[in-house]
Amino acid sequence: MPSRTILPRFKRLYVCLAACKASFRVCRPIVGLDGCFLKGYYGSQLLTAIGRDPNDQMLPIAYAIVEVENKDSWSWFLTNLTNDIGMCDITYISDQQKV
Repeated sequence: MPSRTILPRFKRLYVCLAACKASFRVCRPIVGLDGCFLKGYYGSQLLTAIGRDPNDQMLPIAYAIVEVENKDSWSWFLTNLTNDIGMCDITYISDQQKV
């Protein structure tokens, strides 16, 4: 019986572009968070962090593709986001109302 090889598997991807990170430093310290399904062969979830610039336009700060939207993936995303933007006095807004 041939042995099965375990192939590498994609788990998570986090992206925070340097220009967006620098632009957020002049924005209001409010970050909107949201997640949505990616309807494709592999499924996954897209998590986003959006700010508002001084012209009141939306500024994408960071996004991530994760295997599933749960507490672990949100904690991972927010840890990376906080490390990237380096600000501690931020208000996060989300539409999640789970207990």
